Amino acid sequence: LKRCSSRFKDLAAPLVANAVSVTNEKWRDAAAKIGGRVGAKITGALERNEVLKTLDIGYSNIGSKGAAAIAEALRGNGVLTNLVLMSNNIGDEGAAALASALRVNGVLTSLDVGFNDLTEEAALGIVRVERQRNKLTSLALENCGIGPTGAAEVAEYVSGSGVLKNLDVRRNEISGDAAQQLATAVLASPSLELFGSVPLKDLRENTLDKLDLRQKGLSRCGKSVGVPEALVLAKLVEGSVVLATLNLRFNTIGDEGAAAIGKALEVNAVMITLDISDNDIGDEGAKALASALRVNAVLAKLNLDGHELDLPKLRGTDPVASLDLSCKRLGPASAIVIASLIAGNAVMTTLNLGVNYIRAEGAAAISEALRGNEVLTELDLSYN
Repeated sequence: LKRCSSRFKDLAAPLVANAVSVTNEKWRDAAAKIGGRVGAKITGALERNEVLKTLDIGYSNIGSKGAAAIAEALRGNGVLTNLVLMSNNIGDEGAAALASALRVNGVLTSLDVGFNDLTEEAALGIVRVERQRNKLTSLALENCGIGPTGAAEVAEYVSGSGVLKNLDVRRNEISGDAAQQLATAVLASPSLELFGSVPLKDLRENTLDKLDLRQKGLSRCGKSVGVPEALVLAKLVEGSVVLATLNLRFNTIGDEGAAAIGKALEVNAVMITLDISDNDIGDEGAKALASALRVNAVLAKLNLDGHELDLPKLRGTDPVASLDLSCKRLGPASAIVIASLIAGNAVMTTLNLGVNYIRAEGAAAISEALRGNEVLTELDLSYN
């Protein structure tokens, strides 16, 4: 009220004070209903005369009743903008209470309800309200039971929102056509800057030459790039002119994600190092990558199974007569890529792939590659 006239201050001050008092009373009620550490956290902030703009009570096990108390405080609240309820066992009942409160709350702009044992329908209840409300700039629905049907609704929400900057739907069951529909909506969004762990804005602006999206440890807060995120990332890699190193180790991109990245590599001319090991990549994903490497001569290092392959040596562009890849824990995916590259290698005469895990699929790919290779004379596939 600093810049208001003296008379206006006199009129407005009681109204503002009353609004703040009502808001604080709602939060005191919520704190009393929730109790414990969370209740004390809310009460403590109010006693310090803090205005509750952010409330992070993740991992607090407040349950559906606690979520209902929070939802009641949100009704008519004109202050709180950021609410984190991650991993609180709020269930469908708690999610429904929050969705109902959002209908009459025009201030909250950031909401995280991930890891709360929600069904798809409960998660979509929040999405449907927000499609009408259109205020959230950040929405986290991680591990919320969202499948193909839910992904389609989320895609429609993204397409219709002009304010959403951060969307997190990691660790859901989204693949196939639904994943592609969602990825298309994300890529077309004029406002989105972050999709899960994928930094859309930075990649579009070509400000990253390295990107590390490894899943580290077993933390729920890890990167966890799934199929939708991989599809989006692949499309952005396709047009990148600076991204030289990409690490996606320990994620869940599967064959779909690997195939999309393979397609991106067909036109990408700058990436040198790629790690997509431990991603449940099978034969189809490996074949897509092998196909891409037939036209991509830039990628120099590829990790599919925990050991980094030296692609120039396998291609023969960095000529070596002998290459020892024994005891590297290589699987069928690596073998399929190796087979594709040695087929055209005109200098390598000896290749040792003994004591690995290439299995029948990998051996078959190597065998097929040798049909067109008249140079390789010694090949060790023992203990595979």
